[in-house]
Amino acid sequence: MADVHLNLVGSSRQLFELDPRVEIEAGPAWLFGAGRSSHPAISNAAFRTGDVSAEELLTRAQSFFDARGRGFSVWMRAGVPDDDDVAEAAQAAGLNSVFEMPEMVLEKRAEERPLPPGVELRRVESAADADRFWQIATSAYSDNGFPPEIFSYYEDHAGLVADNAATFLAELEGKPVGIAMTIVSHGVAGVYWVGTLAEARGRGIGEAVTTAAVNAGLDLGGEIVSLQASPMGEPVYRRMGFETIYRYRLLMRSPPKG
Repeated sequence: MADVHLNLVGSSRQLFELDPRVEIEAGPAWLFGAGRSSHPAISNAAFRTGDVSAEELLTRAQSFFDARGRGFSVWMRAGVPDDDDVAEAAQAAGLNSVFEMPEMVLEKRAEERPLPPGVELRRVESAADADRFWQIATSAYSDNGFPPEIFSYYEDHAGLVADNAATFLAELEGKPVGIAMTIVSHGVAGVYWVGTLAEARGRGIGEAVTTAAVNAGLDLGGEIVSLQASPMGEPVYRRMGFETIYRYRLLMRSPPKG
C-alpha cells in the first residue's frame, strides 16, 4: 500500500501549490511544505517518501521549518512497521502526537444512488466555482477545528481542474452546500476535502459527492480509492464499503522560540 501514501504526498503537494506563495522542499526521500498559514498541524507538513532515516528526516524538517519560524507536523503511518522509527525519533525529539485519522481504501466503484431531493451535482469549472468550493470547506471544516484563514490562501485554482483531478460542487435548491474532489497519482484515486454545510447535513449529500469523486477517480485511471477519514465522515465511508488499512498520526513540533 505504499502507493496510497505516495498519492497523499503528491496530492498534498498539488494542494499546497494552490497557495502561490507556498515554499516546498522536495528531496529524494521527503517532502516539506510551508504555506502562508502558520498552523503547525495543517499548513506546515513533512512527509517521508523514500529511503531516509527518521533522524535525518526530522533534522532536515526542523531546519526547513525553523528557518521560517514555523512549527510543523510529520505524517506517519501508525501500525506500519516501516514508520516505527519515525515515531521513536519523533518522541526522542520532543514531538507530540496531536491527531489521528484512519486511512481507508475502496477497491470498487461506489454504488450510484438517486440524488437527494433538490440536490444537483456539477464539476468545478471556473474561478468562481473554486471560490465557492473553498467557502464551503471553510465552513464545513470549522467543525473539525480548521482555522478559516487556511483556505483563503488557495488562490491558484489550477490544481482543482488539472488533468488528474475532478472536483465537485453539490447544490441544494441552487445553493452550493457540499464538496469533494479526487486527485489521481501512482494508480490511486485520492479523495479529499469532502464536506457539507451544517444546515444541509443529514440528507445524504456527503455520500453523493463522495460517490462522484470515487467514480471520477477510477475513470481517470485510479485502480484503488483512498481517503483519510474525519470522525464525521468515517461512518459514511464504512457504509460505502471503505476499509481501514492503517491510521495516520500527526506528530507536531512547536515553533522555535524567539
